[in-house]
Amino acid sequence: MIHTIQADFYRLFRSKGFWITELVLFALMLMGATFGATGQLISVSTSTNVETELPSKGWDGIQALINTSSNSSNLVFLCIILACLVLGVDLIGKLYKNSLTVGVSRTEFFLAKFVVLASIALMQILVSLVIAFVPATILNGFGTMPDGFIGNLLVTIFLQFLCLLAWLSIVSFILYVSHSYLAVFIGYLVSSILVSMPMLLFPNIKILPYLSLQFFYAMTANSESIFYTIIVSLAVIVIFNLSGLAVFKKKSL
Repeated sequence: MIHTIQADFYRLFRSKGFWITELVLFALMLMGATFGATGQLISVSTSTNVETELPSKGWDGIQALINTSSNSSNLVFLCIILACLVLGVDLIGKLYKNSLTVGVSRTEFFLAKFVVLASIALMQILVSLVIAFVPATILNGFGTMPDGFIGNLLVTIFLQFLCLLAWLSIVSFILYVSHSYLAVFIGYLVSSILVSMPMLLFPNIKILPYLSLQFFYAMTANSESIFYTIIVSLAVIVIFNLSGLAVFKKKSL
């Protein structure tokens, strides 16, 4: 299993797709530092209470951290691309047969891919914050930290990691079922739309808005938001990973 993880990272870091993805991420974060806004690669927003205004200047360092942690749709899309590079290539090209024939069990293969995807999710969150903070601080200054900033930022990072991992669990399940890149992106778009429907049909059920699997820095002020985000994201991670493992174990070589 350790060798499988090492091989995945080696292949990922040597792929052009990975570095192109990182370049796109860097460009989006640099836009925030320079112009005060990041472009949306693809976004299906389910939030109805987000106020937007035209930026008048670039972010300072603290604003960069807050605003970057409030814009997760780009990270989700970029991580889906990386998931296709890590998992999709093996499944679609049936390269997983090589691992299975040398003694790696299907469970070990599945867990290795989960560890790699979880590492990618955390790495992308941290990298996005760093490449937003550094140029923003250089160009516009450090800024002023609000009360409880460090604690709230750590909570945001943790919950965004869970949300991102939940999306990757959904994407992984789609890959294990379909072995199709097209199905992954269609599935993501459809899922993004479907998660908003229960909230519209049953607006009084408090937990339903958190099916969108998004968490923003401003939500740290509400302990209920933190609790529901943890419950929903963990439930999605467990359900879709167990389902994905069950599907993979039944796949014939």
